[in-house]
Amino acid sequence: MMDKGFDIARFKDIVKSVLKNKQVRYTDFLSLSEQKLFEKATLKEQYQGIQYYFEGGYPSAERKIAIIYPDFLKPEETPICAIRAVGNLSKLSHRDVLGSLLGLGIKRQKIGDIIVKEDKCDVLLHRDVQAYVLMSLLKIGKEKVNVTSIELKDVMEPEIKCKDVFSTVASLRVDSVVAVGFGISRTKASEFIKSGMAQINWEYIEDPSSEVKEGDVVSLRGFGRIKLEEVKGVTKKGRFSVHILRFM
Repeated sequence: MMDKGFDIARFKDIVKSVLKNKQVRYTDFLSLSEQKLFEKATLKEQYQGIQYYFEGGYPSAERKIAIIYPDFLKPEETPICAIRAVGNLSKLSHRDVLGSLLGLGIKRQKIGDIIVKEDKCDVLLHRDVQAYVLMSLLKIGKEKVNVTSIELKDVMEPEIKCKDVFSTVASLRVDSVVAVGFGISRTKASEFIKSGMAQINWEYIEDPSSEVKEGDVVSLRGFGRIKLEEVKGVTKKGRFSVHILRFM
């Protein structure tokens, strides 16, 4: 399964342009799963004379652009910029901010990470939409905001909140781990996985029997993410004792 935002044909066009014109090119923002697809496409094609790296604008960014360049030319600039919106945002979420930006007609691929904290939020953007956002983003939800440009070095680090889940599972199959981690039935977990709604380490899976290992991150659309933090051992009944982190 492929995320709609990732276009293999577009990627190949960018690479051909880099090879032909000997210039640096950029993708739009890619999700973690799209970054995996990008890496696979690059490895499969084995382009000669091409290098790339991912950049999100701040150290712990998830959404990133791919910067593609000839191996003799090291890029010195990034098309990523940041804005800060300040207002009464304490009751608003990441989704509210994203909805307001999309409501301006901006494509999701032009928007990077969104960090919301108390009365302000920082948004990473492609530079080509920055001026429009600064001029047009007057409200988030129903709350008025004051929007300014900030330096990338001043972007806030997000707060990662997790819930510890300690339980046992019959096996380390992904449907078992998902069921325990998200508090749903194994039958439902299996149905969701077969429907292409799950990822292990940002790669889509459709087989409920896929195995999860310590350190793996499992995403389920509509539910969020969990991480198999530790397999603590096997009980007398032969079940696996697990410590799962559920990201809130």
